[in-house]
Amino acid sequence: MNLQITNHIRTLRVQSLYSLFAIFFTFSTYGQSEELSFLFVGDVMQHDGQIEAARNKAEERSDDYEYDDGFKFIKPIVEEYDIRIANLEVTLAGKPFKGYPQFSAPDQLAETLKNSGFNIILTSNNHSCDRGSKGVLKTLDKLDDLGLKHTGTFRSQEERDTTYPLMIHENGMNIAILNYTYGTNGLKVAKPLIVNYIDSALIRKDVVRARELNADYIICNMHWGKEYRSTPDGYQKKFEAWCYEVGVDMVIGGHPHTVQPVVKNIRNGTEQLTVWSLGNFVSNMRTRPTRGGMTVGANLKRVGDEIQLGAVDYRLIYTYKKNEGEITQYYILPDFDYNKYQPGFLNEEDLRRMNDFFSDSRALFLEHNKGADEKIIAEDSEIGRVYRKYLTSYYSVYIPEAKKELLSNKYIGSYLHTTVDKKGKKYILFGVLDSAEKAKGDSKFIEFCELTDSSEIVLVKDGSVTIVEKSK
Repeated sequence: MNLQITNHIRTLRVQSLYSLFAIFFTFSTYGQSEELSFLFVGDVMQHDGQIEAARNKAEERSDDYEYDDGFKFIKPIVEEYDIRIANLEVTLAGKPFKGYPQFSAPDQLAETLKNSGFNIILTSNNHSCDRGSKGVLKTLDKLDDLGLKHTGTFRSQEERDTTYPLMIHENGMNIAILNYTYGTNGLKVAKPLIVNYIDSALIRKDVVRARELNADYIICNMHWGKEYRSTPDGYQKKFEAWCYEVGVDMVIGGHPHTVQPVVKNIRNGTEQLTVWSLGNFVSNMRTRPTRGGMTVGANLKRVGDEIQLGAVDYRLIYTYKKNEGEITQYYILPDFDYNKYQPGFLNEEDLRRMNDFFSDSRALFLEHNKGADEKIIAEDSEIGRVYRKYLTSYYSVYIPEAKKELLSNKYIGSYLHTTVDKKGKKYILFGVLDSAEKAKGDSKFIEFCELTDSSEIVLVKDGSVTIVEKSK
């Protein structure tokens, strides 16, 4: 066949895939153009134990690190929201990879954040300068390479002037995202690099600039407070009040490595949300209050010319270290009865620790939370059914050589996931399905669009991936 005709047919097939997913996406969000949902999670950390655990010892390359499986239970929750924000409390400065006290994590960590659905990364925190100027620059470069929006640190004043506040234009709303830290552990970087520090005059100036950019709503992310406290200190209260005084609409906090209350307040007739501390999203901290954190969801809606705060929810999460052959995963686990569907998934000690963390947090929130509702995953919900498949078995389409168009397409990213078997082999999979027949249908669809040269139907069970049928 003429090469030009072949390429044209392939282009039409690719466009058909994109169009079908675009139509699905459009109808799934139809009627919600005046609403926008946000998800906030806490500190994304990499201690020495996490870095070593993620290294794929079965691979020939010593720089192959695996994180995706550890995020698989949180991914479907992340994808429920429009804007998903995480605090990257490490640098991506390259080797030598190192944990506390001066962090440099493998790039694969940021890749997994993107694969898991996060679309905004905060970079201003007390570890921003851990690897000096090189660390700041390489972190920004990697996030740019991945196409992840970010804010909090900048290459120059010119870059800050043109990109800050970070403006989100979605569903008819203009949302400004601010990010500051109380300090950087005594480390500094030389000009022209900039790290946003908490400063009353600077915050006021940035709020004014946000309004000049026609911001309808301003969200300020603060890295603040004393570590390991369960309630806010005077410093947090002082700057929370200042943020609202100068015109911020929502304040989201992190750094203490423990969860602190979520509070809705009405000031001057307007409902405002403060999250004092989200706790840890994923870390190797093992004291009782630091073994987890929470996700917080907040909905904004347009009412006339105003943007109003709608429902606020939170989910408690626990970090579970689990050996799985060549890889040791740090699973991010929302509250769910995992052992019911995979006996022994959580060992007895960690099951107790997880329940302790959840009960402690609920006792704190019962006393101090105001206006936020806890969400728990029901077993018969859509997410619950996905969890049950992960914990028992499921069919999927294995794509040995996935083409770039498939991996980067925004409409099908939620259908893709990566898993690593107990021998350390990595699989890019499409779908979490309950039958081989459904997997065959997906396989034919993908191959029709020529986004892969071959695919295989596989069964994923007990940490193994078994080929059920090869494509013809």
